[in-house]
Amino acid sequence: MKRLFFGTKSYQWFELLMVAALTLMVSISVVLTMIHAGYELFHVISGGIQNFSHDQFVTVFGAFMTVLIALEFNHTVLPEISSGTPVVKVRAVILVALLALARKLVLVDYHKEDYTSLIALAVLVVAATFAYWVVRRDDEETARGSGTSE
Repeated sequence: MKRLFFGTKSYQWFELLMVAALTLMVSISVVLTMIHAGYELFHVISGGIQNFSHDQFVTVFGAFMTVLIALEFNHTVLPEISSGTPVVKVRAVILVALLALARKLVLVDYHKEDYTSLIALAVLVVAATFAYWVVRRDDEETARGSGTSE
């Protein structure tokens, strides 16, 4: 039953429609986040550089990182969904997750966070890095086995 539904042309059209809608929504969120980042940056500049606080830096830089993550999601994950291959490349999803974790690492206030939260964040980074290593190694072994290289 599963093969009958997911292999049909109508499902492929449905998938392409969903990817297009998701691309549009991510694009809109990128534009809105850029407007917000521009507003925050203007607010910082108009207040004078001497009043530039760590909280303002976190707000502006966090918005920039959010835009980069959304653009990477649009660039990496969405084209792979619509490429006709039935499975999204796990490596691309893990890379986007690592970007999100990097954003969190840069923006976290280590003085205000509880140590258990910081340990959990470290475990997440190690787990995502290990998952990426496993997937990358599997991809390389598959490429070697088929006689092609990346």
